[in-house]
Amino acid sequence: MSGLIPLKDIENKSRILVNTPLYFCLFMLFTIFGVLTYYIQTKDEIAPAIILSALWILFWKNSQTEGKIFLIIASVFGYIHELLGVQYGYFTYLGGAIGNVPIWILPGYGTIFWSAHNLWKIFEDHYSKAGWFHYVNHFVILSFVLLILADYRYFDLAKEPLITAVKFGIVFMLFRNFNLLRLAYFTGFFTVLTETAGETLGTWSHPTFSLLSLMAGYVFLLWICLSLAEIREARKGLHNGSERLIGCISALKGFVNGQKEWTKREATAAFLLTSFYTLSLLGLSAV
Repeated sequence: MSGLIPLKDIENKSRILVNTPLYFCLFMLFTIFGVLTYYIQTKDEIAPAIILSALWILFWKNSQTEGKIFLIIASVFGYIHELLGVQYGYFTYLGGAIGNVPIWILPGYGTIFWSAHNLWKIFEDHYSKAGWFHYVNHFVILSFVLLILADYRYFDLAKEPLITAVKFGIVFMLFRNFNLLRLAYFTGFFTVLTETAGETLGTWSHPTFSLLSLMAGYVFLLWICLSLAEIREARKGLHNGSERLIGCISALKGFVNGQKEWTKREATAAFLLTSFYTLSLLGLSAV
């Protein structure tokens, strides 16, 4: 015996890992808190970047079109957002090799966002037919109330409650049915928990840290990824065999050339949010 695990067994174990809710949740929690704690103690960017890049590749191998778009778009958009955000003073990190942003944020953004989205998708696939699944709706209501109270009491919702509430309401206008709304809520909720952990542990800091405002941004990013996946699927027959990254970028044209199906509500919300976040990326409006 060579002592090596056959490649097929490794691939099977990786699929079990990323398709089982409990294992997946525990694994990601351990990894995220481990990376954050290690970075705080050492300021080393290389080891976390290697770990998160390995996860990024693992998730890529276990993803179809939608998942791959999540990994690419969240990583690229997220890292650009962080670079500009640090430049404009929206937040600061302990340090960073490029623009005072740690390099592990690049694979980390895609990995964490993919995980938040897939954690709910996997959970729903496994338990949606269970008799107790309807209690999930009660959890949404309760956790949302707690989120508002925590944001108001311990974070910065009280500074701009009206603007934050309007932005939070508009972003959920992007979704057409209740299942998508629930997906958007849980994806934003799980990602904000990660963001809060980094703020609390001291990995990064924001002068204005509102949980609802952050959640709105992540939900908007989710809508972008889902829309690009919808367009990418529609373009498959037209651009067979195109490179993944090139295909994702070219899919952006589908927002205006008719390959994206719009409702009036969705189009209005998309226009308002795109305008707001464009101003934010130009440094003319706070995130």
